[in-house]
Amino acid sequence: MPSATACLQALAAGNVEAAGLTLDEVLTARAENIPLVVVAVFDVSMGADVMLARPEVEGISDLRGRRIGVEQSAVGAVMLDAILSAGGLRSDEVELVYATVDEHADMYRRGVVDALVTFEPVPALLDDEPVRRLFDSSMIPGRIIDVLAVRSDVLEQSPLALQRLVDSHFRALTLFQQQPERVKEQLARRLGIDEEWVLAAFEGLELPDLEANHRWLSAESPLLLEAAQTLQEIMLKAQLMPHPADLEGLLDGRFLAALR
Repeated sequence: MPSATACLQALAAGNVEAAGLTLDEVLTARAENIPLVVVAVFDVSMGADVMLARPEVEGISDLRGRRIGVEQSAVGAVMLDAILSAGGLRSDEVELVYATVDEHADMYRRGVVDALVTFEPVPALLDDEPVRRLFDSSMIPGRIIDVLAVRSDVLEQSPLALQRLVDSHFRALTLFQQQPERVKEQLARRLGIDEEWVLAAFEGLELPDLEANHRWLSAESPLLLEAAQTLQEIMLKAQLMPHPADLEGLLDGRFLAALR
């Protein structure tokens, strides 16, 4: 699907049963009574999401009055909120230029924006351009997390299919971690990027294996529940969601058990 918004609309309508979403998107969906449950953590952004700026922009506060390119998405909003807070800026003190990520490298090269809130592989694509890295997601650990979110009714209706999906993810992850060169071509086709940029697309991402997923989802004090509580507080303060989501039943780690 072309965007997370399209995924959420399809989930709400019951046209799809599961989707890869960021944690903040799951929280927003639950606040809007879309019954989603997280059954696996795909990745945690630890530097993959970045703000790049022209060399003359020496600090975040220097962005006052300048143009910032950003994707009109929940992740873009969370990153932008953290960046502006770090620089002591208000949103009305900068000019936002909304664009999808596939447009980011070109708009930077053409001088349309002074800075970009973006993610890999865009930084790699701009490696030959003069850029300054002002901020990245390693400064807000645990705030941008990609998960497998499933409608709650599917947990009971199609448990075997869901188990196969989760099992397949971890088998593929193991193969990628052990033999990345072997699967680069397949990943390039799936991601729609050149093969040479495949590994760059995963830079700055922590890819939790099965053992790490147990810590995120099914430990006595699940890391993901703590992350969700912190993220929800940030989103409410920044008015990124209308009201709190019910976090009861947010996590279900049963589909991790078969692979132990």
